[in-house]
Amino acid sequence: MKPICPNCHSSHVIENIDTSMQSISEHVLSPKLLVSLSVSVCKYYKINPVIGMVAGSALATVINLAQQRLMQPPLIRAAILPRYLCRTCQHTFSV
Repeated sequence: MKPICPNCHSSHVIENIDTSMQSISEHVLSPKLLVSLSVSVCKYYKINPVIGMVAGSALATVINLAQQRLMQPPLIRAAILPRYLCRTCQHTFSV
């Protein structure tokens, strides 16, 4: 049985998988970006850029491991709180 939107009572509802935070953190905290940023900082302060490359890689690894520990598997997240999106009024809700 398809859920009905509580806002506009439409049956044009799809399951909404919220990956916005994941995609933002993947772009902002990407390993490539962190390495290039740390190399640039080292060049600015006249430090060997290899040190910046190693530091950026280590920081990216630590952030990646922390994100993996904090994230729940998608099946568990969907079982806990399924979210739906109404195509008519763009309202997001859970049943």
